[in-house]
Amino acid sequence: MSTLGVALILATACTGGGRPSMAGERSPTVTARTASPQSTTALQESVIERARSTLLAAMSTKDLPGPAGTATAGVGPGSALFVWATADGRFCSGSGASNGGSATSSCTASPGDTAFSPDPKIVPLVTMVAIGTSQNLVIGADRETVQAVTCNGTPLAFRRLAAVLDGRRALYAFDLPGRTGGSVTVTVSRAHTTATEHVDLLWDRHRSSPSCR
Repeated sequence: MSTLGVALILATACTGGGRPSMAGERSPTVTARTASPQSTTALQESVIERARSTLLAAMSTKDLPGPAGTATAGVGPGSALFVWATADGRFCSGSGASNGGSATSSCTASPGDTAFSPDPKIVPLVTMVAIGTSQNLVIGADRETVQAVTCNGTPLAFRRLAAVLDGRRALYAFDLPGRTGGSVTVTVSRAHTTATEHVDLLWDRHRSSPSCR
């Protein structure tokens, strides 16, 4: 189970900017550890509910979840990560502390920022870094289905979340160590074929940190 912290960097799709550059030369890839599946326990459910309450209490009315509510993208001992669509169709993500402490959220400016793709495509939506622990990612799949997510050929555990955009976009969440750089490989099925796509992580590859490619 990954650990989500209160101090974090939260990046939502289409907000501009690129991956931060890491100083130094790039080096041969180091395989990142595989994320562990998250079991649903009474303790986790308690953390989720309290973290959600913290997050919602800190948000402006215009950014509150629409009728579909929130989907839990990650949970740790003291906080949880959520994604949702607002009543006017904007995509949002946020994290709240289960002890009633801090909360962080980010929403796109308009529904068009994360519009449904006319072609099969993986859509990176959220990268959250709980400082010193894990990198939590959420991706969307338009007109295709995710079959596997790998780092240097090693499968990563991923979770399918509730769909958005009236059920057209499937959402998936997965975790990596916080300073993992490079990109993961996503295997998808499209109609009667399979294909691979790549999703950039928050960091560039660097010799002092685990990397994927």
